Amino acid sequence: MADDPLAPYRARRDFRSSPEPEGAAPKRRRAKMLSFVVQKHDATRLHYDFRLELGGVLKSWAVARGPSLDPADKRLAVEVEDHPVEYGRFEGRIAEGYGAGIVMLWDHGRWEPASEDPAADLERGSLRFTLHGERLRGAWHLVRMRPRGGEAKHNWLLIKDEDGEARPGDRDALLANLTTSVATGRDMEALGGKPAATPGPPRKRAAPRKKDAAAAPPPKRPASSSRVAVAGVTLSHPEKLYWPEDGITKRELAEYMEQVAPRLFPWIEGRPLSLLRAPDGIGGERFFQRHGGRGVSRLLSQVKPRGETSSLLQVDRPEALVGLAQWGALEIHPWPARSAAITRPDRLILDLDPAEDLPFGAVVEAALMLRERVSALGLVPFCKTTGGKGLHVVVPVEGVSWKALHDTAGRICARLEEEAPDRFTTSSAKNDRPGRIFLDYQRNARGASAVAAWSPRARPGATVSMPLDWSEVRPGLDPKAFTIRTAPMRLKEADPWKDFSASAQPLPGKLP
Repeated sequence: MADDPLAPYRARRDFRSSPEPEGAAPKRRRAKMLSFVVQKHDATRLHYDFRLELGGVLKSWAVARGPSLDPADKRLAVEVEDHPVEYGRFEGRIAEGYGAGIVMLWDHGRWEPASEDPAADLERGSLRFTLHGERLRGAWHLVRMRPRGGEAKHNWLLIKDEDGEARPGDRDALLANLTTSVATGRDMEALGGKPAATPGPPRKRAAPRKKDAAAAPPPKRPASSSRVAVAGVTLSHPEKLYWPEDGITKRELAEYMEQVAPRLFPWIEGRPLSLLRAPDGIGGERFFQRHGGRGVSRLLSQVKPRGETSSLLQVDRPEALVGLAQWGALEIHPWPARSAAITRPDRLILDLDPAEDLPFGAVVEAALMLRERVSALGLVPFCKTTGGKGLHVVVPVEGVSWKALHDTAGRICARLEEEAPDRFTTSSAKNDRPGRIFLDYQRNARGASAVAAWSPRARPGATVSMPLDWSEVRPGLDPKAFTIRTAPMRLKEADPWKDFSASAQPLPGKLP
């Protein structure tokens, strides 16, 4: 067993009846290629299996309450046997035997150790690392607890570090709101293959007596099964309400996508995407999806850029935007790099996120301050609404590494925070936010994304993220004025971002 790290895993399973992968011989990979996975596992009791690829296997822990984004919430993680790397793609039902139950692929992506020797860190009982997943991102660490008498397994604590991805005080919302597979969009019930109830023969309804005929209620909404085509793409149930309070249907979203495709499509073409899906509208279940798998619209491309372990979703033709509407994808979040040049990001994104008690005019002032500082670096900044309560300052760049992009964005924001600490913060902690604008630069890391220009938002009002001319960034700017219904009127005007790509510049070596 000492020579084969997967021997304990294999000894516990009968692969003639178990759908789990037996696993090939472990192969070591470079640190930047390491994968991680979180699997929701409804076995003897519901828990989350947290797995990090290291030494050719998945080091594994059972986290009873699941991961938390609150740095103060230390989650117990019980060390279990190593799993094969192939297990990172497994989901479904284990019918019988060890671990019997339903397994869901709840999150996956890459992880980066903080040191050059993570195996030694793990042996010492303290491992720090950064996650680049769909749902878990930023800095984390695992700390081994001192063993107590009678414990057969090592107990650890899984802890979120203080950074831009932390959500202090938000202990269980992450798990409560994200209940579907990142690979297939299915929930636990669907993964378990629970059959739908089979209806019996219809009961005959007695005809009303003549004297009651007038009082008999009219027969019932059968639901419409109409289909329409938009831009050559067939929409099923086009009358489905995506924004119920605003009366905006699937068809209206599809028609919006067709109208704005000349502006939206170039902003996302050839880039990995994270899609916020809400198939039943903004009042129903919503989840992010960026990986391929079963059920993916055939209009979308599935690509695997260099260094990625799983295929990513991509839009390569304008009609795929209408396909997104059919698929219930209400928000489009592209990476700041193209798939073909994934190691060379070409957009620096600074997100201005105001506290609830701040007027929007404070965000306008902050954007103008950032414009001045970015311009002083020899770079050309552009501005857009986020479709929410903030603004994005976006800078085209060239010849840049991910590290340089992230470091430069962080230094720009830190300088502004140093100059006016009463107005700005780079901390996401809620107790640091009142009265301040959160300068979020974490969207400049590999695997991160930001909402696309012209993309709708899954929010009341059906607002969109709108590119602006700097002359529009002034007191009185109303970000709620740009919606699915009003935005197309701006297509008649000159594109304020037409020179975006041509304005790309290298990052400065040092900040002045």
